[in-house]
This record gives sequence, C-alpha cells and structure tokens, in this order.
Amino acid sequence: MKMKKVLAAALTGLMVLSMAACGDSGKSSKEDTITIMVPPVTGTYVEDLQGWIEEYRKDHPNITVEVIATSWDEHTNKLSTMALAGEAPDIAEVSYGAVGTYVEMGVGVNIADYMSKERLDDYDQNALDYMTMDNTLYGLPLYITIQALGGNREMLEAAGADVQKIQTQGWTYEEFLEVIKNGTKEGCFGFVFANSGATTADFVSIFGVAAGISSNFTQDLKYVYTSENMLSLLQAVETMTTSGYMPNYSVEAGQRLVMLETGQTMLTGKAMPLFESNVKKNIAGKADGSAVEGTIDMEYVFLPVPTMANATESVYGVVDGLIALRNNNTTEEHLKNVCEFMDFLSSGERAAAVDNAVYLSSVCESGRKAQESFTLDQSDLNAAAVERAITKVIAPPAGITAEMNANAKTMMDETIVPKFQALLAGETTAQEVYDTICKDAKNLFGEENCASGWIK
Repeated sequence: MKMKKVLAAALTGLMVLSMAACGDSGKSSKEDTITIMVPPVTGTYVEDLQGWIEEYRKDHPNITVEVIATSWDEHTNKLSTMALAGEAPDIAEVSYGAVGTYVEMGVGVNIADYMSKERLDDYDQNALDYMTMDNTLYGLPLYITIQALGGNREMLEAAGADVQKIQTQGWTYEEFLEVIKNGTKEGCFGFVFANSGATTADFVSIFGVAAGISSNFTQDLKYVYTSENMLSLLQAVETMTTSGYMPNYSVEAGQRLVMLETGQTMLTGKAMPLFESNVKKNIAGKADGSAVEGTIDMEYVFLPVPTMANATESVYGVVDGLIALRNNNTTEEHLKNVCEFMDFLSSGERAAAVDNAVYLSSVCESGRKAQESFTLDQSDLNAAAVERAITKVIAPPAGITAEMNANAKTMMDETIVPKFQALLAGETTAQEVYDTICKDAKNLFGEENCASGWIK
C-alpha cells in the first residue's frame, strides 16, 4: 500500500457529488456536511447513493452530503493517503481486514458511543464482530460475502461429482481431489483458482478453510499459519499443481471466470453467488456477439470448499461495510450526525438494494424485511447452497489487536504471497515454504504467539 503518496496525487480523478442544503429554513439543528468515500459497491451504487441522500435530507435538511466516488483499484490508496493527512472522509467503505489499518492510524471511531442499543440490535452480531477490534465497534456491515467454489454442473457430474449432495452436505478433500483428477482433460483443468499477486491471499484465506483455517488467528489468538493445518494446505497445492489438475502459474482474477465460461476449467474459485447471474448474462450474449469468445452453454453451480480429515467444515466470509473516521475537523456533535447517516445507509431498503445486487441475504433485520418482496434470478439448489454456506461462516476471534492485524498483513504480503507464487511455479516445496513462514512469523510475533500442531 503506497500510503505516502502526496495528497494531490491521491485525489486525482476524484468525483464529488454535493447535495446542496435546502428545506425548512426554520430548522433548529446546525448545518453540517458529511463526506463519504465509496467504490462501486454495486454497478449502480453511486447513483443509488444520490437518491438515498435526497431521501435522508427530507427529514434532515440541515445535512449536506458530499460523495467521493473511487474505483476499486484506487480506493484503498486514496483513503489511506487522506487519513494520514488528517483529511479522512467521515464515512468510508472498507473490507473488515482493513479496519485495523485505520485504527492503527488513530482515525477509527467507536461508533457504539454514538448509536443507541436499539439501532445496533438491528444488525446481526456475527456481522458486527467483523467490524470489531479490541472489543471496539468501528463500523456497520453491508453484507457478508461468502466465497467458495463455482463450477460447470455437466462437467462435474461427468467427473463423478454428486453436485446436489455436495451442495447440501459438503464434501471431503479426497472426494474433491478425485473429481478434479477426473475433470482434467486436454485443454481443460479440473480446478482453477485466482492466485495472481494480491489474490494469492484469497486462495490462502478462501481455500484455507479446507484445512480448518478460518482466520489469521486461532481462538486463543495464536498466529494460525504456523500450524500443521497450513502445511497440509501447502501440500494440497503442491499435489494439485504437480499433477496438472491446477495451473502451475498465476491466474488473474478476471481470467478464472472466463476460463469457466469457455470450458477451460471445470471448477473455479474464488466464486460468489453473483457469478450465476454473470454466467447467464454471458451465455445470453452469444445471441448478439457480446459474449466472451469461445463461450459454452453451461449451468453454473455454487459449491462449498472441501474439508480435509480432522478439520471442521466452514466457509470463508468477508464482511464489507462502512466505517466512521476522524479528521482534523471532527467534533462530537458531527460524529453523532455521521453515525446516524451511516446507520441509515446500512439498514432497511438501502441494505436490501445492495444485498440483492450481489445475491446475498442482508445482515440486518430491517434489510431482510425489505428483501422479502424481491426475487433473485437464482436456481433453487444454488439458493439453498448459499443459505447453507452462510451458516458455516466463522467470525474472527474477539481480541485481535490492530498491531496483530498489521503484523498478519505484513506476513501475508512479504512472506506468504511470494513463497506461494514460488510453490505454484515448482521453484520450492511445500515444506520449504512452511519452514520459511514459521521462521518469519516467530521473529515477528514471538514463538509463544504462534500456533503449533494441528488446530481444530
């Protein structure tokens, strides 16, 4: 993360949508301006946000809202640069893994100080746990994105997979390995996972649940990647690549879905429920020539990650949400306004609109109620598989500090990612990668803070 870029560079391309103050001139509340920075959470999120602001201002005419729209690629760098300069937006969209970064900077806000218990009770505790660090709540969740595997049903069944059973009961790693072996043909891999650059961390996190790894830290707050579970995960990668079931090279994030759509792989990850819609739209594009070249007809199925022996089945979930941030002009009265507006955006029909767009169930009661009248273009089997997967998500343990979070990120960026890439290419072995991870982690965390043996 290039957090030392000059502010001017960080603000290049900024789009500010300002909702001018209007309404009842006799209002008693003071005028206040709230800034919010968001990437395209959905394809129409920024446009939707303008409408929600107008709706909010009908009851809060003293509030002006400025929207800073970013791309996904630039969002994190811009937000970090502004925060370091004391010019953080009041509200920003972040993934839960980034919360610790802003806590470390000293710009995080304990939103429980500015929100009623009644309003916080609207949100699922499991989702709130992701936005919590050191027992302090820094933001509100928009959704839990479950990330697992997606595949071509016909190919999977031809390879011996009982798709319906897998979707309803899960599968073992041995069953998975046999299926991807059978599904590997000339010109078609049995399994492809996005693992290029930063997405290497996605593989470790998402497929890591196969080995019983659901967080960077164990329940007793030991660093997890020094456990035997991690060695088993690395050995699985070594087996899949050396056997030719999986590419022995990096695959870009966008490439893996294209490979599925064109029959170059039977099974892919990371996969999300929304991809069912993406696949259907791409196939429909064959009629007007907008489909990816080489697109094949297929039925997309959402599947859980397999589970190794001695591990408990779980599904990797990522919470994205909105956090409140301090800047050089923050006051206590202002933070009350900020948290009230953030709650408005994260609940009710606004939450439902976001969750419907990404094929997910809302993580607040008011959002689920608003979703009742909406029907997704989703197969019944996939819908049931998604609902089952959500119940398998395990929130990170309580008590993770900002320093622990930052050190885990350092380990991932500086040790795990480059070593994993070398393992894919056959330049090192699973054991050598594991030994390096253990050495670097013990130097960083201290041996007493690193997990050993097999964790459950």
